[in-house]
Amino acid sequence: MGARTEKIAIRPGRIVRQVGLRLRAHQGWEFFEDVGRLIWEFRLYGLMILGVTIGQEIVALWPVQLLGQFVDRLSTGEALGSVVLLFMGASLLYPAIVRGNVILRHKMFYEAELRKRVELTLQVADEADPKDPESAGAAHTSLTQAVSAVTNASYHILGSFTPVIKIFVVGVRLVDYSSILGMAYVASLVVPLALTLLFNNRLRVLRDNQYSVISRTSGTGIKTILEKDNGEVRNRFLDTMRERTNILFSLMARSQSFLYIREAALIGSQFLVVFLALGLREQLGLTPGDFTQVVGYTGQVAVAFLNAVSFVDSIFSHSRAYHVYRQEHKPVVGTVR
Repeated sequence: MGARTEKIAIRPGRIVRQVGLRLRAHQGWEFFEDVGRLIWEFRLYGLMILGVTIGQEIVALWPVQLLGQFVDRLSTGEALGSVVLLFMGASLLYPAIVRGNVILRHKMFYEAELRKRVELTLQVADEADPKDPESAGAAHTSLTQAVSAVTNASYHILGSFTPVIKIFVVGVRLVDYSSILGMAYVASLVVPLALTLLFNNRLRVLRDNQYSVISRTSGTGIKTILEKDNGEVRNRFLDTMRERTNILFSLMARSQSFLYIREAALIGSQFLVVFLALGLREQLGLTPGDFTQVVGYTGQVAVAFLNAVSFVDSIFSHSRAYHVYRQEHKPVVGTVR
């Protein structure tokens, strides 16, 4: 009898289910699930923020274009008054839209934080059974960090639309000059992005320790106040504070080192485009105004990219605060909803 071979059915539905199971098994799944649920709950705010952000990034490029025109007119002797007035108006319009965007995102943040903070505090009060003020204080600090993690991550995800849109728009503008310039610049951003993911993975354990010791510090601090003559409690508080100090300093030192490496990679990406533009100057017929725009575009993207990766850093950090909370309170309470 010949060997019988079994065929493995590869169906889209099965693949989706397997991917879903793997994602749910990941320790960060609950955090991002709650963040997604919160954004959906405030989806009208999200749509308004997205619309304002798109307009904001289109307007942001207008001063750069006008500056390029101004530089070119300096050499040709054309009238400058109208360009200068438009430049001033565009420069005033952009920050006004940015401030409105910030106000809108904070409105959503404060509403979400209020609702989740009250909801989870009452849930812990109903279901938890702290044995003393120390454990109650630690529990309250832990749940506060968890709620703050979810609401802040929602805020940062909505804020990350800004750099994504800017990178796309600037990439298109650079492609208008040359496909080599545009594609080279977009590809070069992969390096600082990969460094961001690597660095946040390296800081994971330190961040877990950071949020864990903050909760314990709050609890022991409350007990030290209530039992001021208890030497054992006071010593435990001093030891916990020393541990907190060492962890926070180590986290700060590593974070600053990682930030510099990432910024250096981003500066290298920006100068790559400048050097390419210099090499293609005659072929593309670039004017001084064109160079001004190229530097302005890449400078805007550099700032936007740093903002984007700072959002990513914050989201990773918040996810660890939520992870510590779930580890400590999952047997007692359900998911933040």
